[in-house]
Amino acid sequence: MKNYKKFIFDMDGTLVDSKESVEKAWCVWANEHEIDVNSILAISHGRPGEEVIREIMPHLDIKKEAAKLEVTESEHVNSVKPVPGAIEFLSQLQDEDWGIFTSAPRELAIQRLKAASVPVPEILITVEDITNGKPHPEGYALAADRLGAESNQCLVFEDAQAGIQSAVNAGCDVIRILAAAPDNHPVADCLTVQDFFDVSVCLNGKKITLK
Repeated sequence: MKNYKKFIFDMDGTLVDSKESVEKAWCVWANEHEIDVNSILAISHGRPGEEVIREIMPHLDIKKEAAKLEVTESEHVNSVKPVPGAIEFLSQLQDEDWGIFTSAPRELAIQRLKAASVPVPEILITVEDITNGKPHPEGYALAADRLGAESNQCLVFEDAQAGIQSAVNAGCDVIRILAAAPDNHPVADCLTVQDFFDVSVCLNGKKITLK
């Protein structure tokens, strides 16, 4: 197996299962604007809320609407739970070995991680840190840089097509976690596993090898 210097994780659908919280928030928002929530859910997974709102209702005050969405998501954060094996997998790593890149706002990301009892890493890249959301490579490239590694030295864990493409575009290898993914359709350019119990690591100095 290839050696890696660092691991980068998506959050929603990868480390934490926040599907119930996210879908409730979008349902409330969709009802307020009298649109079909399914049309939103079909394009929203793994993407910043602002981008989704801008795509479907560009005439609105985007930042105001995204802030309202975030408040609703925060109100349902107690439904968030860890993806199977995530906590156990992270316990094998040193703090400096990993980080997160998420499309969520920072405050909400921290709330979700704490609700799921998943540790909050020192390197936490959120929507506030980037200009271009997934599938643009900016976020994963930034996470790799903050971790002190080249993108091709990093292994990314993702669940959604937009995030996988973002990581591939940045030059990272990718493992797709299916447990809380929006669908189980085959995705190119990545290895697919059910959950984190299907992967383990071997630490060898500064190298991380999947077993």
